[in-house]
Amino acid sequence: MSDDKRLSSYLFTIEIDGIETARFQKCEGLEAETYVYEIEEGGLNTSTHKFYGRTRYPNLILEKGITENEALFKWYKETVLEDRKIERKNGSIILKDTENNEVKRWNFFRAFPCRWIGPRLETNMGSDYALERIEITHEGLMVDGN
Repeated sequence: MSDDKRLSSYLFTIEIDGIETARFQKCEGLEAETYVYEIEEGGLNTSTHKFYGRTRYPNLILEKGITENEALFKWYKETVLEDRKIERKNGSIILKDTENNEVKRWNFFRAFPCRWIGPRLETNMGSDYALERIEITHEGLMVDGN
């Protein structure tokens, strides 16, 4: 990607099973953390050996203004509020440039929504938008750049 390519952090979307589901204003949780444990060597040698353990992926937290698009809430409702089998899906968070071209993609796997937060409704909030938030738990994350 050249330095003159204009990027803006608010131009990103989410795809679930290859279908663009929503555009978001905020995304958190694009991270992976691997546990590291140490074993000290005995005897006169005082060295420490480090080994890696399991990798943990925090939940994705997505926030957007209220729209008529209810696809993610519907997925949440069908997954955890109704007596159905959990429907895990693969998805992507996609960063776009100012011309709406894909720049980078974070793919997540075996995901399902685990939390939905509706808007905080207050007359004097200072914000022009009613925001909703959804958390998606997943079992892996891969970065795919163009």
